[in-house]
Amino acid sequence: MKLFSFFSLILFAFTPLQTLHAEPTKIDGISAIVDSKPILESDIKNRFQIVKERVPGGVMTDNIHRQIQNQMIDEVLQVNHARKVGMRAPSSDVDNAILGVAKNMNLDLQGLKNVLEGKGINYARYREQIEQEILINNIKREIVKKRIVISAQEIDDYLSSDTSITKEKDQVHLRHLLIRASNLEQAEAKMKSIAQNINSEDDFIQQAIENSDGQFAIEGGDLGWRPLNQLPPLFVRAMEAEKGPLIGPLQSNAGFHLLWVIEKRSPDITLQQQTKTRHILVRPNEIRDMAQTELLANDVYTKLTNGADFAQVAKEQSEDQGSTLQGGDLGWVTPGTMVPEFEDVMNKTNIGGISKPFRTQFGWHILQVEGRREADISDKVKRSNAERALTAQKQDIILGNWLDELRADAFIDIKK
Repeated sequence: MKLFSFFSLILFAFTPLQTLHAEPTKIDGISAIVDSKPILESDIKNRFQIVKERVPGGVMTDNIHRQIQNQMIDEVLQVNHARKVGMRAPSSDVDNAILGVAKNMNLDLQGLKNVLEGKGINYARYREQIEQEILINNIKREIVKKRIVISAQEIDDYLSSDTSITKEKDQVHLRHLLIRASNLEQAEAKMKSIAQNINSEDDFIQQAIENSDGQFAIEGGDLGWRPLNQLPPLFVRAMEAEKGPLIGPLQSNAGFHLLWVIEKRSPDITLQQQTKTRHILVRPNEIRDMAQTELLANDVYTKLTNGADFAQVAKEQSEDQGSTLQGGDLGWVTPGTMVPEFEDVMNKTNIGGISKPFRTQFGWHILQVEGRREADISDKVKRSNAERALTAQKQDIILGNWLDELRADAFIDIKK
């Protein structure tokens, strides 16, 4: 699972689901109600401040307001479902996440509470938001695990494909626009109209922000770099058949899709090579913006270059809950496991070397390469890699359909 194998690096991001400020009492402060849970206008404004730098123009338009509102509605639905099925976020996980934030700000817990108070953020609400973010990522993993079953025949077919190995290496940077097909004819007509208004990447970004039902709409539909073998086959076939950069409209069970191909590349990756790697991850959050996070990463890098122990610094500073307690140890990493930006830096770093801070869609990273070796390319490993790729191809659609089910069963009242 491409996304979830690397999502272990970001499972505990601190983007708030609700506002962290005190609840306003005026009724016109309510943006939407989801199963009796209010989403406040201050929630929308607070979220916008976090994503502002990713929004073209950096201005809160009606369409951006709507996209953020929809995103937050989906988050409430996911949290509600997680709790309904009895899922809970262990207090220790929440405590560790909060302590990690404090350490990265060179504060103790009381110091963090003081900073939150100074920003008008209630600590109890802050803790609740982190707990909810953990729940969302845990329930997503559970849904993927339950709903995606890869058969032995599918794996056999994948391994026998002439292009399966090539597509592990080939990567594409895509934008994606989705119109869900609750009414097939209307959705198709809307998508065709949208496509006619796209003559450039800027046009695509604007149309995605205004119209897309995809989860990355607020970022102009930017999917980042993805290996071809972990994209839906529908997308891959279309990119092979059409010259682009605009691809589509394409129809799937999820609705109608448009793609914008930003760039393609075929890295010279030796599939048999494995790299022993540690890393440190720091992320922007409601207290620290992206620029401040970059400064923090540079400070951490300075400590490392001055002789600080990488594993110890990772335990103290890294916000990757999947590796922090292990001193940032990611084990032996095989090609296709991490996002391309991470792999690119990892492959260029010498054994024993420490990379300069670099940015991915998940935050700022510093990595250390501890060794390289030839990978085990036994049949078992090949089949495991194939299963991961096939799961990645399906999970976006599976999670989208699951969200549609949650919306259909919920009471949602949009106030604005």
